Amino acid sequence: MKEQEEKQEQEEKLQKKYLKFQMMEQYIRQLEKQRAVLNNQLIELIAASQSLEEIEKVDNGREILVPISNGIYAKADIKDNKSFIVTVGANVVTVKDINAVKKLVESQMEEMRKMLENLAKELEDYTAKASVLEQEIQEIASLLKDKE
Repeated sequence: MKEQEEKQEQEEKLQKKYLKFQMMEQYIRQLEKQRAVLNNQLIELIAASQSLEEIEKVDNGREILVPISNGIYAKADIKDNKSFIVTVGANVVTVKDINAVKKLVESQMEEMRKMLENLAKELEDYTAKASVLEQEIQEIASLLKDKE
């Protein structure tokens, strides 16, 4: 009788750990998706920074191609390569000079890198915890199998 109770206790423990493991796996997948989104945003910011560098070198009045969507461009003339219109939130825009815009993009890139770094640490932490939990699950399952 005692052996049966012990087996049932181990099975319940196994189920709880397995449920916790599944939740951790789901959270890890969510973190990986967030990392992919942040990486894409960082890539866009890097491209914006490079574009600012290139636009600064272009003479006013020169024709350029402006990306509208993937593979779709519009022709435009540069009227002022030293000032830009920047959204500051809630449909409000302001005019900033190129140096201010470069600083803004650089600070956004730095913030994105910090977020990615924190996310990587959290991902590493949860992956390690999930690995330990997986080992515990295997040990309990092995014990239960041996008792059969």
